[in-house]
Amino acid sequence: MPEKLGSHAPLTDHPPVLVLAPPRFVGPLGVIRSLRQLGARVYVATTRERSLGRASRYCAGAFDIGVEGRPTGDDGAVVDQLLQAGRRLVRKAILIAGSDEWAVFVAQHAEALAVRFEIPRQDVGLVEALASKEGMHGLARAHGVPTPRIERPAGLDEAAALAEQLTYPVMLKPILSRPGRQGISIAFDRESLIQQLRDFDEPGNVLCQEYIPGTDADVWIFNGYFDHRSRCLAAFTGRKLRQHPARMGLCSLGEYVHNPEVIELTERFLGELGYTGIVDIGYRWDARDGTYKVLDINPRLGGAFRLFVDANGLDVARACYLDLTGHAVPVVQHRNGRRWMLETADLIALKHYRCDDGLKIGDWLRSFRGLEEGATFSLGDPLPFAAAMATLVGDTLQARLQRVNLRFTRGSTPLTVESAR
Repeated sequence: MPEKLGSHAPLTDHPPVLVLAPPRFVGPLGVIRSLRQLGARVYVATTRERSLGRASRYCAGAFDIGVEGRPTGDDGAVVDQLLQAGRRLVRKAILIAGSDEWAVFVAQHAEALAVRFEIPRQDVGLVEALASKEGMHGLARAHGVPTPRIERPAGLDEAAALAEQLTYPVMLKPILSRPGRQGISIAFDRESLIQQLRDFDEPGNVLCQEYIPGTDADVWIFNGYFDHRSRCLAAFTGRKLRQHPARMGLCSLGEYVHNPEVIELTERFLGELGYTGIVDIGYRWDARDGTYKVLDINPRLGGAFRLFVDANGLDVARACYLDLTGHAVPVVQHRNGRRWMLETADLIALKHYRCDDGLKIGDWLRSFRGLEEGATFSLGDPLPFAAAMATLVGDTLQARLQRVNLRFTRGSTPLTVESAR
């Protein structure tokens, strides 16, 4: 019988944990708050920018790894930094990737890192393919998993010819997601498609994806953990209620809803692929043909993973920790109706939903019924929320200064953000 883990049940044996992600990612903060109840000390990477994880009173410390929470620079140097951190932790630590870049990096250097860290042994080629929307699309089609159609124009000339054949609107997505780089957008006609492709900051890293009509509630999230035999030890599903950017971005408000069909589809697909470790997947229900279509697969910890906490406090980070430390993972006790919110993103999304969909403040407030956890807010751990709000205010002021900058740029020296300060 699997052991039952209460939400406040520390383990007698608790190795440390190192979570790798950029400073604005909320995943490390979620891991810190989740695993501290098991008695685990959780560490993050040092960054100059405010780090939500480092701001937590429960963060055990930070190490100089990469640049601003990314595996930037010489691979060998970053591996050495990780191994040095592992030696300072003394005990063999659990290593968790919180971004696609880190997931690929850890898989590529797993043999060297295994000297100091416990990590799921993942196939490098599989992780690289799943982290690429183009690679993921090919794997899905090969295994009979529904997915939107995609096109990858080689350049503007090919895009111009392709634009005549597409059905609009069309989603534009980066093939490989990178923090701080251009994200998802929608083209409603040929002219906007060409213009957006021309403005894309990485011309070779963009594809056109079929737009599936529907509402936010048609977007589903799967979070799971697969052991070394590709057995799914923990599986969770939920729906996005709001997104940022509106209708096509990350989850700003989500609801835990058990969906056996999505779980069965995912377990079969990733089981056939031989996948191991934590995974975060986006699906969209397509009412036109009655199928769930996979949009993206993140072979790592997802930012909204704390939406999925069962009746015993189990989430994918705990499932990973328990499995890698030799403990049994309890059977998931689903909790339909639990809601989770990414506070800063939902505040920004509110503006767009009010303008575009007529969302009223009263309806926005009523949507918080069932809200059990915020990504950053905690009465017992207030600094991450303060850091998130300070970053939001700073970004807002910077955006306004940039708009002023454009107004004053008329043949003279541009007024930059730096000079405006």
